[in-house]
Amino acid sequence: MKKRTIVTFIAALALQQITAEAQGPLDVFKSNSKKTELEHNAPSLRKHLKERKVALKAWNSIPGNELQPVTLTANVTAKNRSGVRELRIREFHYIGDCGYAHGGQDSGVDTPTTAQAVFASDLADSYLNQAALLGIDIDSLTIEIHGQPDKVKTDRVWYPRNFLYTIYIDSPASDAELEKLAVLAEEKSAVATLVKSAVVPKLIIDRKESPRERKVENETLASLREYIWGKRQALQASKAKAERLKKENKTVSTPAAPKQGPWVKVFPNGVRQLTVNDKYLILHDNPAYLGGTNLGMTSVEGLLGILGTCITHISLGQAAERALDIDSISLTVEAEIDPRAGRKGYENIPIVPQNIRYTLHVLTPENQEAVKEWIEAVEKICPMYNLFKDTQTFEHKIVRGKFKRQ
Repeated sequence: MKKRTIVTFIAALALQQITAEAQGPLDVFKSNSKKTELEHNAPSLRKHLKERKVALKAWNSIPGNELQPVTLTANVTAKNRSGVRELRIREFHYIGDCGYAHGGQDSGVDTPTTAQAVFASDLADSYLNQAALLGIDIDSLTIEIHGQPDKVKTDRVWYPRNFLYTIYIDSPASDAELEKLAVLAEEKSAVATLVKSAVVPKLIIDRKESPRERKVENETLASLREYIWGKRQALQASKAKAERLKKENKTVSTPAAPKQGPWVKVFPNGVRQLTVNDKYLILHDNPAYLGGTNLGMTSVEGLLGILGTCITHISLGQAAERALDIDSISLTVEAEIDPRAGRKGYENIPIVPQNIRYTLHVLTPENQEAVKEWIEAVEKICPMYNLFKDTQTFEHKIVRGKFKRQ
């Protein structure tokens, strides 16, 4: 029945197109009038900025003594035999995964690329906020972001850093106005401000014991242990290949650096669409009181999510390296954000999330000391954990016109 309905709908669309092409001058005029009416009522970024200004002014007028800090939470779970990381933030979620060489299926986003997109999303949101408050019109906005190589060699763990983001914008504002807006937006971005500073997430271990020996029913191996065992084999195979090529005086071929980084497109209603790995889409949005429509997680929530997905991924890898028996891994990442920040009498409260911590929920027969050593090893090499605890830099450039996908 569904297929028949879809076919009927497509046929109706085709008939509508043929009819439109066969219309006389009067009918065409009527059709154009209807189109003009639809275009007039369609959302536009200029209209959204005016609506956002009203919302922000109403929000900013609330006295600080009527507000309290809010706890933000992100939950990540390693999904049994597949090993994919499922991130859940309120009613929103997406899947993270790695490639075949690391025991994954390449079925979801990778965290380092997603992290850059999250940074760009918050910068775009902050840009809209400042444009709305200053009354600057914008017709389209997209931000693309790249990490850049270190100018001086460091002993830092690898992760994307030295961020350059390009602002593609259509606006009647002057170059000076747009540049001033970019500087102000970065200054007011909670995510960029946090990433620039050094923050050490706190660890809480919630270990529950499981039996070392397991009963396997119907010869089905569908638990996280099997994923970790498969991951161990994949990692050992990758290392063996690298060692073999080294002996043969050959180098392991590495993928060329992407010509285009992840990007964030702002829709006319202010929703931000993050494009990750050139194929996965994630939506960010704001609650209504900040001028949004609540169609996606906020970028600050997304920031906590990338920390959780990365630690979960590296935990799986280190469990494989150490041949640990792990039956389940999940993470809860939390932080407080204070809406009083910057208001009268609360000028010293920072705009960034505070008290960032994560709780590792693990079911395993390994003892507490082994779990502690395992997670210490994770924190030493985890890209996002180290990105958080190190200081980072941002620079920008502005390009007039629409962003073009390469």
